[in-house]
Amino acid sequence: MRRPYTLAALIPACLLAVAVVDRFSAADPKPHLAGMPLPEYNADGALLRPAGFDRWVVVGTSIGLSYSDDAPRDPANPGLFHNVYLQPQAFEYYVRTGEFPEQTVFIVTNCPSRPAKGNGDVNRRGFFADATRGLEVSVKDSQRFEGGWGYFMFHDTEAPREPAGESKKREAVPALPQRDCFDCHAEHARQDNVFTQFYSVLTGARTEAVR
Repeated sequence: MRRPYTLAALIPACLLAVAVVDRFSAADPKPHLAGMPLPEYNADGALLRPAGFDRWVVVGTSIGLSYSDDAPRDPANPGLFHNVYLQPQAFEYYVRTGEFPEQTVFIVTNCPSRPAKGNGDVNRRGFFADATRGLEVSVKDSQRFEGGWGYFMFHDTEAPREPAGESKKREAVPALPQRDCFDCHAEHARQDNVFTQFYSVLTGARTEAVR
């Protein structure tokens, strides 16, 4: 008659199984990229406006950033709010490895600041982000872009309504000249052309993961 297993006898085996899974997961994190939303292009190679990014991970936020020390300061208008989005799979990959995988997409929304105080509003001061007026997009693709990254700008404008039954074609824009964005990112970004120094959610998660 076989001797029944006791809980004490099973625990070491369970711990070993967990250790093996963790070891292989850490060694090969690429399976976690399955299902990652990928950039799409039209026949001319222009990037299609990303869809569904508002469900990605917000890795950092800022307000009123400027390239100039002499930029005017207006207490009634602190400047644009920027929310930075990253695919959840790329986020997890970075947290695990400290690197950005190919096909990583960062999206920055340009949202005007709007005073919170108004008729009937409970808030008496401060600002909130209004609807975005444009998107700044960066894509990591070493096969497509010189230097590994491409940069794009989508400007939001009023568009005529589509006729009933017809779907609106997604806007597409070409990559910006390398001198417009790439050189600045290469010189000033903290890691792999990415301004991780401004993305506290992303870097905080990575710091916690390596402790």
